Amino acid sequence: MKIRTKMFFNTAIVMILLLGTLTYSMTTYTSDILMEKMEQDVEFSTSQLAQNIDSLLQSYEQMIDSLYTNSDLQHKLLKKYDKITDAQEVYFDYFLPYADMVRMSKNIFKLTLYTHNPTFQFADVKWINDEISQSDWYKAAEHSSQRLAKSWSSLGIDPYYRFRVFRLTQRMNNPVINSPVYVTLDLQEQLLESLISKENKNQRFIVCLPNGQVILDSFLDTKAPGDIREYDFYHQVEQAKANKAVYIEEKNERYLLTVKSLNSRTSVRGLKTIVLTPTGELTTKVTEMRRIAIILFISSIFISVITMYMISRKLTKRLMILASKMRKDNVSETYSHIALQGNDEITQLGRIYNQMMLRNSLLIKEVYDIGMNGKELELKAKESELYALQTQINPHYLFNTLNAIRGSLLKKGDKDNAEIIKLLARSFRNVLGKSGSVVRLDEEMGIVDTYLRIQSYRFGDRLHYHINIPKEHSTYQLPRLALQTLVENAIIHALEKNENETHIYIESQVMDHDRYHITVRDNGPGIPLAALNQIRQHLNDSSMEHEQNIGLRNIHQRLTCKYGHEYGLSMYSEEGKGTSVTIIIPLWM
Repeated sequence: MKIRTKMFFNTAIVMILLLGTLTYSMTTYTSDILMEKMEQDVEFSTSQLAQNIDSLLQSYEQMIDSLYTNSDLQHKLLKKYDKITDAQEVYFDYFLPYADMVRMSKNIFKLTLYTHNPTFQFADVKWINDEISQSDWYKAAEHSSQRLAKSWSSLGIDPYYRFRVFRLTQRMNNPVINSPVYVTLDLQEQLLESLISKENKNQRFIVCLPNGQVILDSFLDTKAPGDIREYDFYHQVEQAKANKAVYIEEKNERYLLTVKSLNSRTSVRGLKTIVLTPTGELTTKVTEMRRIAIILFISSIFISVITMYMISRKLTKRLMILASKMRKDNVSETYSHIALQGNDEITQLGRIYNQMMLRNSLLIKEVYDIGMNGKELELKAKESELYALQTQINPHYLFNTLNAIRGSLLKKGDKDNAEIIKLLARSFRNVLGKSGSVVRLDEEMGIVDTYLRIQSYRFGDRLHYHINIPKEHSTYQLPRLALQTLVENAIIHALEKNENETHIYIESQVMDHDRYHITVRDNGPGIPLAALNQIRQHLNDSSMEHEQNIGLRNIHQRLTCKYGHEYGLSMYSEEGKGTSVTIIIPLWM
């Protein structure tokens, strides 16, 4: 079986198993999440509806509380009147405006006050007679121990207006007046229906009072609701008190039952908001999601099979191209670039092969360049030594001859010339007796000091040199004879061409943690700008065509070739003011 066929079948089997497992797992997991989320949404909606009902009922209770604080009005209601006209005047001037304002502002169906004052009786202010004192609402309010006893009750369907009514009853015991006043507010069920008007029409909303009376059932339009305990799912309502989702069967349909009980105030403690949501609406999205998942699974399998076949063909084709190119390069021992389209592992393998072959070529070139640079550095080091001493002289013969001349001069009493010969011999010994291309700064300064002392005998008071080398710099490294070459250039080009006094300054300075500078400057005639630019150009010329500035060029190129172009020589000169040459040397040299 070909590798293409093996790859196709193996990948197809793995893909089908993977997609099937993934689709099943994700569908199950997502379905559970959706159901949980929808249950949470329904529970939140139920809690929000209960809160809205609580706020609505509380607003009416607060309105009655405002009457409790109006002691003047209560006093007038309970005052005994000798004349009916006096009572009517109080009614029309004080109570009726207040009652009308309350009724209009809060959409109240009926507002009625009950007192023990038989001299103040009107349509909405009644005297508590025997019939009223035997009514259930009066007994409940009378036996309450609270100063502001409040309770809600259902009155059923109004016989005249034919709509359902529920009532707020409140007893107010004013400690100043010391006589209770009873207030009843009759409200239409439409107030509660307005709260659920924007909710789902398929949901069933039930609101029942703490005593079990149902004051709202959105599925009962004409019949007055009864007691919640008469409902078939009452036991499930009790189970769902903790706001946990409970599923019930009602009239051959499955519902999600959610219950929210109020506990904010005594008057509404135990009032329940019940919502029944058809599970069909909850599972519609889940069913649709599962159907889409199956369609996507089948489509993915079909597309994957076609895609895998095309990919397997493309992969094997490029593998053959790659193998053919590699065999060709192996036989011919040459490098040819492999161009592969794509961005997968095979393409990366081709790129890596190209990079590897390119690095091999660069390494070969680098090894060749390093060899050439090493030879060039070695040649320049030799050239620097030859520049310091143009001819090769036998050191022993040279030292013996110089010492013989010095001895002869001392016998004749010529101490000055004898000292010069001594310094010259020391200079030759320093130059010829040391080996290696790098020396310490203090060793190089010994060579420079000997050279300057010889030149002082030659030029006398025309030469003044100043050395400012900190002791901590004495162990720094620099190319051998580099500083001596700069000082020699200063003597030749500054002192010999200047009849006046010449000052030569030798200084060293650490610039940063990587490098330090050694500067040789003079107050000689300086270098014209054109000549200075030419010297700078010669410093970077590695050819042997120019014989000028050989010493400076060797120093500069030895440093740049070995350590980089940020090191080497830096020249500055101004005609008539002098010249400054700085060696930039790495501290880690």
